[in-house]
Amino acid sequence: MTRWGAVLVVVALAAGAIGCESANYRAADRYERGLVLCLSGAGGGVVNECEHITEGLAKGGVDYAIEPFEWSQGGILEDQTSVVHNRHMGSQLAAKIEAYMAEHPGRPVYVIGMSAGTGVVVWALEDLSPGTQVEGAVILASSLDARYDLTQALGHVKTHLYSFNSIADTVLSLAVAVTGTVDRGGGVAGGLVGFSPPHKASEETKALYKEKLAQISWWPGDMVLGHLGDHLGAASPTYVRVKVAPLILGKEPKPGHGGKDEAPPAEKPAVTKTLVQKDSARKPGERQRFFNWHVGPSAQAPAAPPPAAWAAPGGAASQASEKIDESQLFNDRGQLP
Repeated sequence: MTRWGAVLVVVALAAGAIGCESANYRAADRYERGLVLCLSGAGGGVVNECEHITEGLAKGGVDYAIEPFEWSQGGILEDQTSVVHNRHMGSQLAAKIEAYMAEHPGRPVYVIGMSAGTGVVVWALEDLSPGTQVEGAVILASSLDARYDLTQALGHVKTHLYSFNSIADTVLSLAVAVTGTVDRGGGVAGGLVGFSPPHKASEETKALYKEKLAQISWWPGDMVLGHLGDHLGAASPTYVRVKVAPLILGKEPKPGHGGKDEAPPAEKPAVTKTLVQKDSARKPGERQRFFNWHVGPSAQAPAAPPPAAWAAPGGAASQASEKIDESQLFNDRGQLP
């Protein structure tokens, strides 16, 4: 190896070491601030979903410890259909969450799941000890049944369970329609159409859904963030930075397209209300006022000049038109003032 070749190798190793150091999301000081656990989709992260999510969270300002939770058996179909194994991994995740809380009391814990991994997230929440709550949870493109009963899981979330869905997700609309939902419910996936309370749900359950479940729908404008409406688009680093990281930081999603709630209609300006009140109090026969324009019977308006005055050559109207200064109408040729 030449001298320059050796230099290049050393530089590459140094750059790699710096990169690894800057991407250390499990540093001790991060655990002192909080913890985010990430679960990939079926197949154990076919396109490195958790790596992309971690990158987006970090760029969005999340300074908690971020680590993946390995739950997959390695096969996509196997992960989507193995309810017993997945529920067992949910219990393991719940134990991990409680162990961290015991060691770092008062620190926030968030759980993020993708696709089939959202089932493990929900079952982990269900398995938490009574009174134990994570700060929040995020499920992306969930393959759980849209009518799956989230009541117990929502009870273990302090703020919200955020569900990101997309009606353009062909994996959920086509593939999951064949394989079945991850809970084996047999219905439409919640990540496709959003979650609804189960049939014959109690009023308490409906109220809990309304309070704790926040659903964010994909819209075409999200394409600029790298989310094309596809199954794994919600794991795009840019999309995560803009849409998911603020939730981990305790900020609510902005209202509007793709937001949790639509903004209420703006109240009419007070001046409009004042004008209406004045008009409603006008006396009979009085002309109505609309922004200084008087509207009333034509008899109240000044009489128009007779047509003969316009037609008469050299008449008053003709003389008045001759006195009009057209320079006042145009400040330059062809331009209005």
